[in-house]
Amino acid sequence: MVGPKSAVFTTVRARKGKLFHLDLHLERLAQHGKILGIEIPEIKIPDNLDGLVRIEINSGKVSFDVKPFYQEIHMEAEGITVPAPRWTRKVNGTKHGDWQPYREITEQVFSKGADVGLLIHDYCIIDGDRVMPLVLDENGVVWISDNKLGGVSSVTFDVCKQAIKDAGFIISPGRLNERLVAGAKEIVLLGTGMGAARLTVLDDVDIGDGSDNLQQVCISALGSNWF
Repeated sequence: MVGPKSAVFTTVRARKGKLFHLDLHLERLAQHGKILGIEIPEIKIPDNLDGLVRIEINSGKVSFDVKPFYQEIHMEAEGITVPAPRWTRKVNGTKHGDWQPYREITEQVFSKGADVGLLIHDYCIIDGDRVMPLVLDENGVVWISDNKLGGVSSVTFDVCKQAIKDAGFIISPGRLNERLVAGAKEIVLLGTGMGAARLTVLDDVDIGDGSDNLQQVCISALGSNWF
């Protein structure tokens, strides 16, 4: 059995040899490696990478796994809810070596014809299988799941965070419970593979009021290089 402390990884978006926000990904890799007790060696990036690049540290060795882009960027997404995988409090929230439960969730999502899985724990959305959810309420507050609940930190969110604030939104961590989600003006899903997607349906229920203000702010913050 592969344990969570066996490896640490991050997935970076690459276009024709350019890896977007690589510095932020390597910073997160180091942070998560420290939590998991994994030393990060020198990482030399190969030339001409293109696609979704998984950089993994396992047994002191660096490996690169490149997959093609498999979804439309900045899409309108339909999602389903799935019970969140759980590990110890220390391991939750890291990109660790026991990632197979997340892969199985993604397979389940695609098998149902959905675009994304939103992970539920203690009656709240805490994360997504490949995205971080942002819930905009009617008062202009952008709610994110409190990191104490076990969601994985998002590089894409870090890139967009200041632009969201500059647009006049207030960012607040909390519990993304059923009432908040059902009454949301807009839910944006941020991730390396999907960019800034807007959730329109969740478990066959319409989501949001049709506005896309928050999504457009995030798309602008990510820039044209994501296409």
